[in-house]
This record gives sequence, C-alpha cells and structure tokens, in this order.
Amino acid sequence: MSVVKGVGLDIGTNMLVSAMLDESGSPIYKKQRDCFFKISPKSEVNRKSIRMSLESRKANFIIDNDEFVVVGEDALRMANERNAESRRPMSKGVLSPREKDSLPIIKLLIKSIIGQADGETNLIFSIPAAPVDGDFDIAYHEAMLKTYLKEMGYVANSLNEGFAIAFSELLDDGLTGMCISWGSGMVNTAVVYEGDPVVRFSITKGGDWIDQSVGNALDLNPSLVQIEKEESNLDLLKPENKIQEALVVYYGVLINYALDNIVFELKKAKLPSFREPIPVVVSGGLTLATNFTEKFRLELEDKVFPFKVKDVKRAVDPMTAVSKGCLMAAIL
Repeated sequence: MSVVKGVGLDIGTNMLVSAMLDESGSPIYKKQRDCFFKISPKSEVNRKSIRMSLESRKANFIIDNDEFVVVGEDALRMANERNAESRRPMSKGVLSPREKDSLPIIKLLIKSIIGQADGETNLIFSIPAAPVDGDFDIAYHEAMLKTYLKEMGYVANSLNEGFAIAFSELLDDGLTGMCISWGSGMVNTAVVYEGDPVVRFSITKGGDWIDQSVGNALDLNPSLVQIEKEESNLDLLKPENKIQEALVVYYGVLINYALDNIVFELKKAKLPSFREPIPVVVSGGLTLATNFTEKFRLELEDKVFPFKVKDVKRAVDPMTAVSKGCLMAAIL
C-alpha cells in the first residue's frame, strides 16, 4: 500500500507539533517547545566551559554571533534555573514583532521536526483567526512562513486553527460544530457547518496571559508559573497550593472573558439554521488541566448562545488535534 505524502504543522505560540503518516498509514507526531534562551560568554574560557556544560546535558543549541542560543524545552529549563525568562519567536499566535530573532529561530525549530522535503510534499500549517480584541498583522506571519516552508521543499498552504480541529474531531458529526482552541497566545474559535467554517475569530489572551497574571499577583517569574501549570497535575476544582489557587482564579477569568466574547461575536454573525444541537470541542494546552472541561461546562451554563449545545467534549489529544487536522487536509 502506497502512503500519500503530506505534513500537518501546528505553529503554536508555546509548542510546534508536526504530523506525518508512517509506512503503515498511521499518524506520527513530533513536538518542539517554541522558545529560546541566549547565553553570552564573558571570556574565552567561559565560552569553552559553557559549551562543555551544554554538551554534557545534551542541550539543543546553536552558536550565533558568539552567543549560545539554547532552543526548545532546554531553553525553558535553563531560564528557570537562572531565574530569568526564556524568549519566544512567537507572540499571541504570530511571529513576534518585538523579537528580531523571530524568523531565524522559528526556522530552526520548524526544521527540527519536519526536515527538508523534495519539492512535491503537501504541507498544511495552522494560522490563527483575526482577533476581535486586538489589531496585528496575520498576513505577514502567514506569508513569511509560507515562503520559508517553500524554501524547505514543501508545497505549503495555511488552514485556520479552529477549522483544523474540526477535521480532527468532528468527522462523526458531519463536520458540524464549534471548536475552541485554548492556546498559550490566543483562544481561537471556529463554527463549522457541514464542512464550511462559517465563523472564525480569536481573542488575544491565553496561557501566557494566565502565567503573567499569576506571576504579577504572587511576585513570581512567569516561567516558574508555566512549569507549575504544566507539570503539577493542576486540578481546576481542587487546587493544592498558593500558585494553583491563583491559576484557578485566572483560568476562570479567561474562560469567562472568552465565552463573553464568543457569545457577542456569534450573536452578530450570520449563522446557519442548525437543525439540531451542535457539539462544542475544546482543545489546546490549557485543556490538559484536570477538570478543565467540567469548569468550562459550569461557566457555559450561564451563557446564552444563538444555537443549542449538544455536548462539550475535549479533543482526543488536545496537543495534536490541530496538526492532525492539518495533516488530514494535506492528504485530501
């Protein structure tokens, strides 16, 4: 059996995820943390000692203008160890305009998970929808990524992030429903009717906003808050310490803020007449917190949507749903 070549690429603010098919036709995924940390040597001896240390811990790094640039998961760890903040080439779902290193770093990170292609492989990458509470350029982000992916030998096209989740999670529902992607930089929403994305928009708050808000409230480094959020088995209904209590507060604030904006946008949109209640899919890194879906349902009960909700379900794998949907679009 010949396997159709294609690649799905989720270009998230916090994580890059690629999806490809193996020889048996099953999807395989690769992930890379979307961040970097620069270390500037103070002397030639210091330069050698830093390199020895990085090589000893098998850190992923490059040397740029006499500086060591640690990328991926190692960057987050090392920044936290040094009581500093890691940096990101992405901000609020697009290439960061404040980071002059955005493009070369994102190129390096992407290449680490998809490699070079042959000029004929279809690649679909995710892009956010236009924000309703902010104003920034998605067109530049999309064009630059498409240009770079073409240089890498891919036939590259973009796909809305929320719509990609529909490809992954709503096939059994006739590609009809509402998908909400809860990411680090943004919350993306798409309403899909029989395979047609009739409404798409985003809001400019997400996991990074939670980390920063908790850090400000408790006078902590946001990187430390991020690690606590991701690795402590956070339960949104049963917080176990002061940091988790603050995280629960700001999760609630974000969910309410997102739902209020979603209801507002949907009520002014031209929606189809749904014949029956539609499912709501939640996905993205924030939904990995224990009881996220339950907390979301509780907040949802107080909102009035212009359609009836059938049920709320989390994506089978919230971290790969976007890349899987992009892959499915690439091999259609």
